[in-house]
Amino acid sequence: MLNPTTVLALFVLPLAFALILPVMTERGSVLPRIVTMVGMLGVLALSVTIFVGYDGSTDPQLLAVNVPWIASLGVNFHLGVDGMNIYLMLLTSLLFPVVLACTWKTAHADKKLYLGLLLIMETSLLGTFLSQNLMLFFVFWEAVLIPMFILILTFGGENRRKAAMTFFMYTMVGSILLLAAVILLGVESLHQTGSWNFEFSTLYHLHLSTTVQMFVFVAVVLACLIKCPVFPFHSWLPLAYYEAPAAGTALMAGAMSKMGAFGLLKLAIPLCPQVSVAFAPTIILLAVISILYGAVLALRQQDFKKLIAYSSLSHMGYIVLGIFCLQQSSIHGSLFQILSHGVAVAGLFLMLDLLEQRLGASYKQLNALSIYAPRLAVTLMLFILASVALPLTSGFTSEFLILFGGFQHGLQLFNTGNGLLVLVCVILACSGMVLGAGYMLRFARAILYGKANEEIGMKDMNLRETIAFVPLLAIVVIIGIWPYPVMIKAQNAVEQLTALAAGTQQVQALPQTTTTLPIGGADGH
Repeated sequence: MLNPTTVLALFVLPLAFALILPVMTERGSVLPRIVTMVGMLGVLALSVTIFVGYDGSTDPQLLAVNVPWIASLGVNFHLGVDGMNIYLMLLTSLLFPVVLACTWKTAHADKKLYLGLLLIMETSLLGTFLSQNLMLFFVFWEAVLIPMFILILTFGGENRRKAAMTFFMYTMVGSILLLAAVILLGVESLHQTGSWNFEFSTLYHLHLSTTVQMFVFVAVVLACLIKCPVFPFHSWLPLAYYEAPAAGTALMAGAMSKMGAFGLLKLAIPLCPQVSVAFAPTIILLAVISILYGAVLALRQQDFKKLIAYSSLSHMGYIVLGIFCLQQSSIHGSLFQILSHGVAVAGLFLMLDLLEQRLGASYKQLNALSIYAPRLAVTLMLFILASVALPLTSGFTSEFLILFGGFQHGLQLFNTGNGLLVLVCVILACSGMVLGAGYMLRFARAILYGKANEEIGMKDMNLRETIAFVPLLAIVVIIGIWPYPVMIKAQNAVEQLTALAAGTQQVQALPQTTTTLPIGGADGH
């Protein structure tokens, strides 16, 4: 049965296991890895229980923990499950045990520091996604940086120092802006309610002037676009993805990048609906540039890991495009793309790591994989097909919904005489799918086919690796074939968000538009 204890256990469990690791003194023992995996599987079991039991209309109090933390400042330890974070909770809980299973035999997995960093990162990510208090959200948003920074710096490649510092500095700049927005919202709450309060349920109902909305929107959007990343805030991505250890790369691309998209859904649009609607075409333009720019760069890459890194830049552009089209179909598509891209890109990076574990650096020249390791080749091809949005895969469902909503939004603006920009952007975004098919299928041809070299002896996927990838592929297939049971869990949240945006558009269309607007909350009022 769902209750607040389930949510609290989901958050506490990885942190508790991280605290157990230091007292384990066995050097070179497999026990720390087993303990870590048990903790991650426990989190996954709780997450699946919540996901299956959540139907979109579940009483929020059943899945929320709300305890005063710094009561005088309105900071509560408030974690809760809702339609906006239900997918991200599942994605995060799923990726960590998969990553550990795929890196089980690496030298890193023998280090308790490595295992502890993974558990702390899982706690921080879950805290970010489940937070229902803005200050708590910011604390976890920052906390995620620390284990990832140490992971890159300690276990990364030759240029790990530069990669770690670049990653840290870029994200810190966004964090400073976000902190300024958090403080400003707290001050607004103090002025309007008479007390400090950072609860989202309170902040969503504040009457923010256009000037305040503008500042908060710009600060939040910049922080989120850096985190995604989206052009032109992506400069940290190639080096960080390339130099990070396999676990870091898979988690950055699969889960951490989704923090930016979540921030747009949780903060930017609900807190600043008036400015969000006004600046939506600009953000859409940046998203489409990111789609095309990432795709062109991926086409030029010969290195497999760099190709997937730039393809991630392109796919994150689709998520941002769908969010700011402000249509139900496009936001549903963005939420599906968060899941689809999360499992597909993590799967691709982990597959490359399995090849590197077997062949070393020479895997970059590998071809004829379908002959050497057919199970590995089939699994890799399924992730590639999801990335190119083949029908009956999750990639097709998500990108179709995003583009369908984009055309809806573009035609609405065109019919009201607001220009062609959005419609042209969506048409250009469609070409990104063609470019994506080009570079991903070229990648598949290069690595899967060719003349086999009899001197290469390579083991196929073992049982542990096969089991690890099964849930990722299940998500790809389920969302591709039967998305409705998953979609319904976010339906109420999406309806409330789009109703808020639609109401703002109607207000802006009136001859006399006020400079302040009541911000819709959980009830959409």
